[in-house]
Amino acid sequence: MNLETIIVALIWGALSGYLMLRTLDSLVGIIFCLHGLLQSRWKRLVNKASPGQIKYSIILQLLLRVCIYVMTFGVLLQVGDSFVWRKFRFVYEGNSGLIWAVAGGFIAILFLRASWRRLIMVWKMTHEFDYAEKRKRTILLKG
Repeated sequence: MNLETIIVALIWGALSGYLMLRTLDSLVGIIFCLHGLLQSRWKRLVNKASPGQIKYSIILQLLLRVCIYVMTFGVLLQVGDSFVWRKFRFVYEGNSGLIWAVAGGFIAILFLRASWRRLIMVWKMTHEFDYAEKRKRTILLKG
């Protein structure tokens, strides 16, 4: 194993670990949005005038944004994988695969807290009444 392979394994491992984590948390975000949409729809069908209902537009905008994230990070992961294979003939086995996995795991663990906070924010926006509006007003006031 030469120095070039080690460097490629470390760099591609770090990038792919981050891209995989973001793809995974965006997929979970899609599940949260769909659950919030279904829950909101069910509440609206039961009682149209009940207070505390989350607007469909908020959930659908968030769902669209999270779907774009999934597609973007998935495409970047695929393009990066094909680039590393084509340019460096990198394979995910042996010592280079182990270095790649360790680098990817380290970066994923490093960014896990930010990912968890992002998922909590998606959950609150899709399941807690008036959270999205309060958050939008706060951002507008700060800016």
